[in-house]
Amino acid sequence: MKNRPNQNQITWGITIVCSAIVILIAYYLMFNGKVVIATINDMLDSISGVTMGVVLAYILIPMLNGIEKNLLIPIYKKLGFDVSFSKTADRKKRKQMRGIAVLITIAIFILLIYTLLIIIIPQLVSSIREIINNLPAYIRRIDEFSNSLLENNPELQQFIDSQLDSYYATLSVFITRNIKPYLPEWQTVLKVASRSVMSGVSVIINIIVGVIVAIYVLNSKERFTTRGKKMAYSFFREDVASELISAFRYTHRTFESFIGGKIVDSMIIGLICYIGCKILKIEYPVLISVIVGVTNIIPFFGPYIGGGAGALLLVLIDPIQALIFLIFVIVLQQFDGNILGPFILGGSTGLSSFWVIFSIMFFGGLWGIVGWLIGVPIFAVFYAFVSRLTNHYLRKKSLSTDTSDYYDLAYIENHEYKSLSDQTNTKYNAVSKKISGIKKFFSKKKPAKK
Repeated sequence: MKNRPNQNQITWGITIVCSAIVILIAYYLMFNGKVVIATINDMLDSISGVTMGVVLAYILIPMLNGIEKNLLIPIYKKLGFDVSFSKTADRKKRKQMRGIAVLITIAIFILLIYTLLIIIIPQLVSSIREIINNLPAYIRRIDEFSNSLLENNPELQQFIDSQLDSYYATLSVFITRNIKPYLPEWQTVLKVASRSVMSGVSVIINIIVGVIVAIYVLNSKERFTTRGKKMAYSFFREDVASELISAFRYTHRTFESFIGGKIVDSMIIGLICYIGCKILKIEYPVLISVIVGVTNIIPFFGPYIGGGAGALLLVLIDPIQALIFLIFVIVLQQFDGNILGPFILGGSTGLSSFWVIFSIMFFGGLWGIVGWLIGVPIFAVFYAFVSRLTNHYLRKKSLSTDTSDYYDLAYIENHEYKSLSDQTNTKYNAVSKKISGIKKFFSKKKPAKK
């Protein structure tokens, strides 16, 4: 009779095999990481149309829900049809209602985009064309101002001339050595042009595919969520699956409230900026308002980017207008940060200013502009997960989950909280009898006795 391996031997064998696989994968990624990243990027590019459609559908879901809840469901109820998600509901009528809701949603979205393009694009083109036409006059004005400044400061002019001579010499050497050998020939130009044309065609195809995917996702959004719940309860324990679904639900609420609220907030800020520019008679109000509104979507840094870009544009025209615009933008952003933003966004993230800056810088470094836009809600979800996990283990240890209980905490012993303000609690707070030099320096010296 053959000897069969026992349970312990099988466990060790599986562990060794899994460890070997992990080590091999880590070794491969260490020396072929760029190839793996390039492959992942190619895969993501191949489904960019699908990704675009899913994102578009996610943005349009609140509009779809509002149309169904406030318009179509009451109409169908008056007609005597049950279009709820109960088992006794009329599924054909519910499917019909969803098709009408999707059609209305897509039509409103296309109409909004078309209206914005019709209103904004011509004025943007007109403003940019006017700036290009007036650019020589702006440059001449700046040149006259700089010349008048330098005439009264000969030492400054001499310094700038010496720096410019050195800069031009360095630039000439750089162009001769590094740029001229790589100037493209006509074959390269044709290749670049053909790639640009193909990229344009690919963008158009992705937009068409994205709209089709968005329509499908909007029409079948409950199907995705219900199948996800089925999979969660089939693969995990009931409590784990419930926690997982709750985490996804929290993530959805965070992203929906933050992104939707930020878009609405930025549109309002852009409109207020346009009205303010018209009242203050600032040049190119449409162009500047679009810049301010679009950059305002970026948390924290967006207002400064938009205000700085608008001020740089106005400096070419009139420095006084640029100064007035900067003061107006500062007031506008204070209104947005203290009144409008909290009213629209509420506590959608629950992050302090430090973590907002950290998330923008971290995810912006990873994903660029996309990271600036979605970094805050991603980190908010991660922050909430860590907080929930921390509270879970504190409760398992029968400890308080209230943060205020730890402000003056020295240590915990037998579930009893010892405070720092109590000078008798020195068990884990040993203090050296010798006073450091820094404490001596900042301590009040007693006057010497005569």
